[in-house]
Amino acid sequence: MAESIKRPGLDYIFHPGSTAVVGAIPDSLSRFKLGNQFVRILLDHGYKDPLYAVGSGEGEVCGLKLYQSIGDIPGKVDYVITAIPNQFVPKLVEDCGKKGVKVMHLFVSGFGEIEDKAGLELQSEILRNARKYGIRIIGPNCMGIYCPESNLAFGMGFSKVSGRVGYLAQSGGQCILGIKEANRRGIDFSKVVSYGNASDINECDLIEYFTEDPGTDIITAYIEGTNHGPRLLRALKEAVARKPVIVFKCADTGGGSQAAVSHTSAIAGSSLTWDALLRQAGAIRVYSVQEMFDVVTVLQRCPEVTGLRTLVVGHGGGSCVQASDDCCRAGLSMPMLPPVLRQALMKVYRTDAGNIFKNPLDINPYWGMDKAREALSAVAGWQGIDLILLHSTPEQDPFVPRDFQYKIHTETLIEWARLSPKPVVLAMTTNTAPGDDGLPEKSFNQMQKEGFAVFPSVGRASTALFRVYNYYQRSRRGTRISA
Repeated sequence: MAESIKRPGLDYIFHPGSTAVVGAIPDSLSRFKLGNQFVRILLDHGYKDPLYAVGSGEGEVCGLKLYQSIGDIPGKVDYVITAIPNQFVPKLVEDCGKKGVKVMHLFVSGFGEIEDKAGLELQSEILRNARKYGIRIIGPNCMGIYCPESNLAFGMGFSKVSGRVGYLAQSGGQCILGIKEANRRGIDFSKVVSYGNASDINECDLIEYFTEDPGTDIITAYIEGTNHGPRLLRALKEAVARKPVIVFKCADTGGGSQAAVSHTSAIAGSSLTWDALLRQAGAIRVYSVQEMFDVVTVLQRCPEVTGLRTLVVGHGGGSCVQASDDCCRAGLSMPMLPPVLRQALMKVYRTDAGNIFKNPLDINPYWGMDKAREALSAVAGWQGIDLILLHSTPEQDPFVPRDFQYKIHTETLIEWARLSPKPVVLAMTTNTAPGDDGLPEKSFNQMQKEGFAVFPSVGRASTALFRVYNYYQRSRRGTRISA
């Protein structure tokens, strides 16, 4: 019998009234036990509902009393984070069932993801126990839930601001990398789930949930594989009909597929099969978490992209040529600047010596902000383009102090972006390792705070633009063609 799309009503897993972490020990013995770390992270993130620590020994964990068992906790417990060896989990599930626990996050590994009969049997046992008591399971072998609205988190330094992006990730590591990449780009989340082995709550449940969630405008997903192909296709189709869905399907090669089985017990499938599935569903397929949030950046920070004709504006002949190549490789087009506009630029600068007035435009920002404004104003209204891509390589000038380079390039890009009547993206390419003096990060963040779509390279910016353009085209036609 074909599976039907269910509305599992999973909102309660993101808003537990109380939480217990099992697997702690007194801080006097070790503050770095994983159970203690989960407690510390929740407190640091501002978790306000009742929080309990459970484990062996007598004492405190981050100022909380350490209970010996779930049954010893005097109040109710909705959500349990489990950081104990796998062989003790079946008994814990029984104890949680008797306590009335609603959902368990199994951080621990050693279940269905390992090529071992005992691991599979152990996973089956915990599922039988959980179903007997109506407990939902996240995992095993995962990081769990991050929800800024309810102050749930599983990592230090995550943004505490609620956003409009939902993220489901089969891998805990890719989940963390995605959160950090997004936060660095000024993107905040409604809810995030690292779901590991998907023994109970799986990618279909989560996509169906995010489709219905009024707090989520964009769905992002890292998926290694699925055991529910037909249901996943239906869930993706329904989701895409209502909001953008961006999927990073990993385990795309023979080696990756083998690794995925060992990692999360996922059935990875062939690249062609997944390509066909995502194309039929209409999801936007990407190939890294960085590319995933490049696409989100365009969706959130640009007006609708209605065409691919692009005007590229920057400084430095070689950099402009490379930017042109990157744009064209990604699928953007670059029409030649008409003579009347080239003449308008000649009036501003009197000569094209040291500049390029074709497309790309090579315009020297050191000639002053007035000329920079006048130059872009002369071409920004050109009806022959749909997009403007502004790029900068502030470290290429050997005659200007480094801090002055960044100041001028950053201020010029911001001013040009403000003048643009077209969708505009900014790319700043640096050769210095971030953190050397803080200037690359400072400039990047300054442009983001102005509300613009900012990228670390022209190639990434143009690829994201191309994917988003195809998404809008698909939406207008009502077809299912993959970006």
